[in-house]
Amino acid sequence: MVIADMIHSCSNAHVAKAAVFCIGGAFAERVGAAARERGMEVGGFVAVIVQEFARRADGEAMRALTREIAGADQPILKGLARLLEPALAAETCADPQLGGGMLSVGAQHNRRICGSVAHAH
Repeated sequence: MVIADMIHSCSNAHVAKAAVFCIGGAFAERVGAAARERGMEVGGFVAVIVQEFARRADGEAMRALTREIAGADQPILKGLARLLEPALAAETCADPQLGGGMLSVGAQHNRRICGSVAHAH
């Protein structure tokens, strides 16, 4: 349920940007830098990653993320941070300008989740 709430909420670029702001600190700076590298706004960048996870993650990936956030004081923010972390560390799958996928997400589940061309919202 919490993962579904996170996906529903953070698929919106404005909500995603606010969530990253709430997490703050070095994490928010890294997200901002990754978004800028791709010519995107923070909210759009995060929303695309969340949408790709929702579209491509299997049941095991969802269960693994649920286990990782169990008992957290702010499970949606922790889930978002855990979802974004691999994307911040991963190399791009392909250059979005060339029509390739955007980036690798879900390395913690040993899967590549590369999707459609990412555009800022």
